[in-house]
Amino acid sequence: TFVTADLKDPDWTERLPHTSYDAVLTATALHWLHSEPLAVLYGQLGGLVRDGGVFMNADRTIDQATPRINAAERAHRHAAMDRAKAAGALDWAEWWAVAAKDPVLAAPTAERFAIYGEHADGDMPSADWHARTLLASGFGEARAVWASPSDSLVLAVK
Repeated sequence: TFVTADLKDPDWTERLPHTSYDAVLTATALHWLHSEPLAVLYGQLGGLVRDGGVFMNADRTIDQATPRINAAERAHRHAAMDRAKAAGALDWAEWWAVAAKDPVLAAPTAERFAIYGEHADGDMPSADWHARTLLASGFGEARAVWASPSDSLVLAVK
């Protein structure tokens, strides 16, 4: 089942076909939400995941306690993007501009920007924040189970 819903809408769960789930998985999506609506969403997920079930979020997570590591990761990532652009690849903004002009992709692209807009303007909580917030939302255990300097996979068990 494919469900289209705005996760900031307090009633989004009413669109779901079931009232509880064994597992809820997200990847590179929730960093689009600011921390306040994300905490609200985690509270809703705490009510959706059955006891013994899991929530996993693989996403961008920045640890503000490591500014030099963050700067090195950013420099490395941007150098790779600059090399790709010099070799002819489209950057993020150019890719979306091309998609917006494509007859097949124009409508879904407009809908994507209407829903998400741009990134959460630097509001990028750490993996520890995610774990603490999930614990406060009714999960019994939560922690990062994988991490790189810029991303992590947080697992929470209800």
